[in-house]
Amino acid sequence: MLRSYLTLAIRQLWRNRLYTSLNVLGLAIGLSACWVIFQLVSFEFSFDRNHPNGDRLYRVVSRLDIDGKETGHVGVPKPLAGAIQTKAAGVELTVPFQKLYESSVDVAAAVPTAKPVRIDAVGHVCRTTTDYFKLVPYTWLAGDPANALTEPGRVVLTQSRVQQYFPRLTPRQAIGQQLTYYGFNDTTRTVVAGVIADLTYPTDFDGKEFIALVGDKTYSDPEEWGSINSDNWLYVLLQPNVKVASLNEQVTRLTRANAAPLFRKWGVSDMNQKVVFQPLADIHFNPDYEGRADKKRLLSLMGLALFVLTLAVVNYVNLSTAQVPQRAREIGVRKALGSSRAALMSQFLGETTLVTALALLVAWPLSGLFMQSFHDQIPEGTIDYLNVGQLVLFLLALLLLVSALAGLYPAWLITRLQAAKVLRSGKNGMLAGHSGRITLRKSLIVFQFIIAHVFIVGAIIVGQQLRFAFTKELGFARQAVVLVKAPMKYVWNVNSPLRTRHLPLREAYRELPGVAAVSLGDAPLTGSYSTGEARIKGRKGQEILASIQRKHIDTTWLNLYAMKLLAGRNLYPSDTAREWVINETALKTFDLGTPQQAIGKVLYEGKKPYPVVGVVRDFNTLGISRKINPVALMTETRTNNTFNIKLASTNPADWPGTLAAMEQAWKKAYPDDAFKYEFYDDSMQHLYQEERTLSRIVNLATAVAILISCLGLFGLATLTAFQRTKEIGIRKVLGASVASVVALLSREFVGLVGIAIVVATPLAGWGMKQWLNNYAYQIDLTWWLFAGAAALALIIALATVAFQSIRAAIANPVDSLRSE
Repeated sequence: MLRSYLTLAIRQLWRNRLYTSLNVLGLAIGLSACWVIFQLVSFEFSFDRNHPNGDRLYRVVSRLDIDGKETGHVGVPKPLAGAIQTKAAGVELTVPFQKLYESSVDVAAAVPTAKPVRIDAVGHVCRTTTDYFKLVPYTWLAGDPANALTEPGRVVLTQSRVQQYFPRLTPRQAIGQQLTYYGFNDTTRTVVAGVIADLTYPTDFDGKEFIALVGDKTYSDPEEWGSINSDNWLYVLLQPNVKVASLNEQVTRLTRANAAPLFRKWGVSDMNQKVVFQPLADIHFNPDYEGRADKKRLLSLMGLALFVLTLAVVNYVNLSTAQVPQRAREIGVRKALGSSRAALMSQFLGETTLVTALALLVAWPLSGLFMQSFHDQIPEGTIDYLNVGQLVLFLLALLLLVSALAGLYPAWLITRLQAAKVLRSGKNGMLAGHSGRITLRKSLIVFQFIIAHVFIVGAIIVGQQLRFAFTKELGFARQAVVLVKAPMKYVWNVNSPLRTRHLPLREAYRELPGVAAVSLGDAPLTGSYSTGEARIKGRKGQEILASIQRKHIDTTWLNLYAMKLLAGRNLYPSDTAREWVINETALKTFDLGTPQQAIGKVLYEGKKPYPVVGVVRDFNTLGISRKINPVALMTETRTNNTFNIKLASTNPADWPGTLAAMEQAWKKAYPDDAFKYEFYDDSMQHLYQEERTLSRIVNLATAVAILISCLGLFGLATLTAFQRTKEIGIRKVLGASVASVVALLSREFVGLVGIAIVVATPLAGWGMKQWLNNYAYQIDLTWWLFAGAAALALIIALATVAFQSIRAAIANPVDSLRSE
């Protein structure tokens, strides 16, 4: 029996190859979307899931009140590690962890007289203690776990780093090898004291090189209680059954008691500092503490996959029911020969299962194609992650669910055919209520186009907002500006003979004929920034205390970016900050009156005074998603490593020669370091990477929704043309033109799409308004955006039904009237 059903299903699918292909394609698109989202979600939720003692492992973080808004901070004061261990009840182990941003490492050569091998941008370097390896279950390949990091100058490497640095050595042979790290402000010479195996599961404990954190006096310095750095982390292992809420309060009181005298001494606010114990399960997902994943975004992606899959199932239902009239005789004969309803439903559910299985096979390469196309936007490791058991269960559940949802209604509809009427009259033999079922299919078409239209509107608005971000007047001139960064390992290292090499290099760049101006300073709009806290007594005598964004520049910076002074003068040359030029927002925040009245006023950062010598117009520093902050411009050239280079020509054809000359000058200053540059406009592209990724996803979802909706519309158009074959023949015999017949058949579909547009437009408008509220500066939702989306939806719908309409209109009426 099963073999018979399978043979019949294959014959039926092959006989209707066009519909089979459309069904397989539609379902494959929906299934591939689910497959990709499942891969991403399962990868994100697998992080540290089976970590030993995971229920007792916490990271200690801070909560700060900045300008009336509470925000999370991943760092804590350095002395807190020792204080918790000795004064907090219920703590079994404390492990300080310091992230290092080493710019390069020298690997000692096997031959003593040979030159070390330099590797740039190594990444995943940290400092910690031996207790770290009691928290994280590494397998030791060489070295003594108990003593590997007990002395300064020791480092533990993962096996992958040993293979990178010493490809010809075994883990045991790597012990004793020398590594020299060049950081932003120091040089660290180390000896390999241990080798551990890389963790084989997704984890946020992603360190690759662990330098001994021993003998660092800052961890016992009382002055450090008032300092919080996002690179200084603290992990703790609690004893069983400890009340974390009570511990939060206890450690917060301890921190405030030690930090309060320092804040009073420095003349700054304590920002209502709190200390929170963050559980391991929250570390990967909490964006307040630099979490790598966002649960809200994952849920949004799951919802998107569900929408696409729903569209695919609806499309299958429409195409399947469109074939019912063509299979009426087959069903009539089978029912007359004794087939039961259960047998008929089983056969058609089997056909649906077979189509879904074929769709899954097609979805496999489709999902792989998507992952490769978006590899730069998905988390690292997602493509390589594979949990075979989870994937098999998911695909099996997806196969059964989609087969049931897509196949039950068409199968039930088939069983409603009346064999006697079908065999006697040749009609479809449906029971009363046929028009209602047609209405159901039309409703599904409307539903599909509602979703498609929402995506069309979303794609247009997201694209417009992204275009607005790149073209908005930001308050400074950025055309033909090149950014070059001097190596921080020299500029910030007080012991480096190349520390001040960037200063004569600036003068060398200024002498180049293709260069109009050069400035050492922070870029106006950048993803990284520093803030301080400034205070002053307002004009009414009230004390004003607010955060202010600091930018270190030189005296040519304002002219290079064409920033206009509203009052006062430019900064005087100085190696250290002694005076400020502020922006209009700072002028209003600190109640300084007019730009002219602000000149000479003194703002305090801590107890250090900074007279205001100039006021410039506001300019964007954090992109269009954030409001303009109070900004203080100050001189700082000795440690500023960013060259802002204004090219003399705006013609791209003139730039290669100037860039080549810049590289030659660079090689004279830094012969061992590669010359890297970036045009300012390109650097801004990186700031909007999230928006660009969203735009790509929305555009893809829009294309998928349109494609699936058009497949369903094509099926309904086919059904309508089939049912009205004789009517069309009679109309043509009576003199109807091809155009009038096409209009007759298309009018119905235009009405369906029109209903979808009416329903979808307010939904899309509300949703996109909520999304735009995330941006301080946004486009206006004008009527033409929605009118353009509506016109596009109508054109797509008409183009879809045009093929079947024209085909029916030009058919020979004699054939249609003669046929039964």
